[in-house]
Amino acid sequence: MNKMHLWRRNSLKRRLILSFLVIIIIMSALNIYPYYSISVLMSRMSSTFELNVELNQLNNTLEQLNYAYESYLETKHSKSLDDYYRYSHDLWEQANAIQIDHSSMDNVLVMNDIRNMISNYLSEMDAAVSARRARMVDPYLKHYEESAKIHQYIAEYIQKLNNTMFFQNTDRYTSVRKSIQLVQALNFGVIFSILALTLVLIFWFTYRITKPIFELSKAADEITHGNLNVPKVLVTSDDEIGIMAEAFNRMTESIREHINEINEKAVLERRLQEKEMENLIIRTNLREAELHALQSQINPHFLFNTLNAGAQLAMMEGADRACTFIENAAELFRYNMRNLDKPVTIGDEIRNVENYMHLLNERFADKIEFVMEKDESILDRRIPCMILQPIVENAYIHGVSDMETQGRISLSAYRQGGHAIISIRDNGKGMSGERIREILQGGAVEADAAEGHAGHTNGIGLNNVISRLKIFYSRDHILEISSEPGIGTEVVLRIPLSETDF
Repeated sequence: MNKMHLWRRNSLKRRLILSFLVIIIIMSALNIYPYYSISVLMSRMSSTFELNVELNQLNNTLEQLNYAYESYLETKHSKSLDDYYRYSHDLWEQANAIQIDHSSMDNVLVMNDIRNMISNYLSEMDAAVSARRARMVDPYLKHYEESAKIHQYIAEYIQKLNNTMFFQNTDRYTSVRKSIQLVQALNFGVIFSILALTLVLIFWFTYRITKPIFELSKAADEITHGNLNVPKVLVTSDDEIGIMAEAFNRMTESIREHINEINEKAVLERRLQEKEMENLIIRTNLREAELHALQSQINPHFLFNTLNAGAQLAMMEGADRACTFIENAAELFRYNMRNLDKPVTIGDEIRNVENYMHLLNERFADKIEFVMEKDESILDRRIPCMILQPIVENAYIHGVSDMETQGRISLSAYRQGGHAIISIRDNGKGMSGERIREILQGGAVEADAAEGHAGHTNGIGLNNVISRLKIFYSRDHILEISSEPGIGTEVVLRIPLSETDF
């Protein structure tokens, strides 16, 4: 089946066979043509010579008839009469059998005259024989003399036509000889042309065959030296070489795709290692935050229970403001005691920020103004624990705590497209662009560590928040910081609302 398929296609084998068959057919035709031409010319010459022979036979029959005719008139012998009748019949049959080529009308007219004269000649001889047998002297002499004249004319016309045909045959022979010479010259020229064409075809086929093979070998050599970015070998033919080039191109593409898959797997493995490293970092940050809590001189549970007891005591004594303050402090400590690995809702985070800001307002009276706007439709969205309170705490400590005028911290939570946007803005002293880049790139870890716990409710810094956000949402651009020195700072979180977005 494969062999038949290759034969139906424009295979190299098929093209070679067809090309050689065409050359053989052309050469055979060129050899047959001169032979055919010469045969036609020789046939025309033979017909002319045969006409000369027929005219000579006609002339011989005419003389034999005349001899038998005169012999009978002299001897009245019966054998002579039989010969006379037999030669009369033969003469008439031979005259009618001669066919002249109509290419020469003069010859045709002469032959027609000869037939007419033979008819008259036979009539006059018959009349003379009849008069001789009847012993009518005068009619006999009259018809005899007339037949003798006609005989003379017939002989002269036959000789004239014979000579004319001979000269025409000579001319034809000369023309045929020239034609043969011309055909031979043309034949030699065509033979040399065919030889030249054969050489051209050999060089052309050799070039068509060797060029793609050279390209294939060159590309294969490049691949063996490690260069897989070789261009495709372009072969326009659909023969065996084209099939081989197409298979080579597919093989090269397959090798290239395999190498790319290996490289992609290596990149994925490297990314997995990076993710594992990031997970290790976040676990380290969580352990550090938990360690800071454990390092408190007072047990957190004991402190929470003590604050609850103080809140109940204040409530029984009617100190409502003190009760609310202690309850907010207890709620803040209880929230800080959560496991940081478990996510919470945006509403939980906002309530923790409200507790923290209530404590600040009670401590510093009206020095800090806290403004909050929230969209109820996004409060159930889950986010990592302890994200918003460290950002608000940084806004207070590093932004507005040292201001002589009233500080302002605002928190806005709203929906924008497929994201929940949480904006924390302050009107504090701001920070430089270089400092922002250090924070976003993790370069502010040492500075936060040097600050320790001074003024912080926990050991969770902004770098820890950024790292956990990146790992939780598997993307880099979750948190943005914009600030101008002397004007304030804004931290914006873009939380995806759809689980498929992270």
